[in-house]
Amino acid sequence: MFKNIVLAVLIAIVLTYSLGHLATQWLDLHFSFAEYDFEPITSILAVTAIVAILVVVGFIIAFSIFAAIIFALIAAVIGLFVAGLSVFWPVILFTLVIFLLVRDKQTPAY
Repeated sequence: MFKNIVLAVLIAIVLTYSLGHLATQWLDLHFSFAEYDFEPITSILAVTAIVAILVVVGFIIAFSIFAAIIFALIAAVIGLFVAGLSVFWPVILFTLVIFLLVRDKQTPAY
């Protein structure tokens, strides 16, 4: 498992560096802040950080929407169960009483 994590991190580093190199060389992407131009590696790290933050925010939004939908469905099922139970409780009670009265009582054989 640890080997897979290390391999995934190395692949992410290589992809980030490669795509960052493409962004700086082909697209002429450069970051500057307060009239200070960042170095290409720093620009690549900045782009990587921005993308990572956006991915995390996307996952949070996706999972929160998914969780809200699941919560609403579970609440609806519980509500329907309670509503059905509250409507049919006399029938369930009457059926249970009849079942307890007419069932065969088994006596233990010694």
